[in-house]
Amino acid sequence: MRRAEGLSIRILIRDDPGFPRILAQLPDPPPLLYVRGELRETDDPAVAVVGSRRATPYGLEMASLLAFEIAAAGVTVVSGLARGIDAAAHRGALEAGGRTLAFLGSGIDRVYPRESGRLAERISKSGAILSEFPLGSAPLSGNFPVRNRLISGVTRGTLVVEAAPRSGSLITARLALEQGREVFAVPGNVTTLTALGPNLLIQQGAKLAMRGRDVLEEIPGVVLPPEAETAAREPRGSAAEERILRHLSAAEPVALDDLARLTKMEAGPLLAALLQLEMDERVKQLAGARFLRTRRKDIGQVAGHRGIAGQSENH
Repeated sequence: MRRAEGLSIRILIRDDPGFPRILAQLPDPPPLLYVRGELRETDDPAVAVVGSRRATPYGLEMASLLAFEIAAAGVTVVSGLARGIDAAAHRGALEAGGRTLAFLGSGIDRVYPRESGRLAERISKSGAILSEFPLGSAPLSGNFPVRNRLISGVTRGTLVVEAAPRSGSLITARLALEQGREVFAVPGNVTTLTALGPNLLIQQGAKLAMRGRDVLEEIPGVVLPPEAETAAREPRGSAAEERILRHLSAAEPVALDDLARLTKMEAGPLLAALLQLEMDERVKQLAGARFLRTRRKDIGQVAGHRGIAGQSENH
């Protein structure tokens, strides 16, 4: 107890007024929570944004963008502080001036990974870091599936951005369903390993999400602001896709940042249109978030691409 106080850590038991009621209602609630930062009643409703540690540039951009839009609407963003999608989601929420909570798979005094230490400090000032594991607990692989039930359980919905077929993020999605929560997924390139998880979830009935509003519309108690004027001015559907195609060639790839500058499109509509073009096999994404127009002879190669091997990813 003294050690916790010295580290500005509070210990909440289930009977404490500050203990999240939504967690106390779980079939397997944590007996106590170590908390660094501030919990608020307004942290319900919240949305979990989770995904791969081995995220692509597209995945990182989408996680940050969607978390930004969710937090900007006054909804708390929850994740697990891991590198990749988790960190991008936390940063997106912070950039929006919103609240974010991070649940650890270790003792709260042992931030994992270490590179997330500075991010954890920012989160503790604009939300909270939480753990049910005793102080000093190492980040053991078995802790993370246990931790994931709290990420899904404290929220009204879980959004999976990128995940390999055996990713821990899919465990979080399954737990969310078992807890009666909504599940959302960001569609991705079918030839990319980390897109297989979200695409499978969508195939199984998860709600497709390409912008924050897609998630917020399904969360009870969320009052949505009117769509921004800038979004209304963005080209939609085929107009947006044609604008992108005018700036792409089949010979020289164009980086995502350059494409945004050339098309003068916001990140959300740009990424949504690129995704549609990829699904229509009119555009191909290369490493480093670079894009090419697809030649007709390439289409068969894209459709027939193989070599995606499942790999395990604790999360």
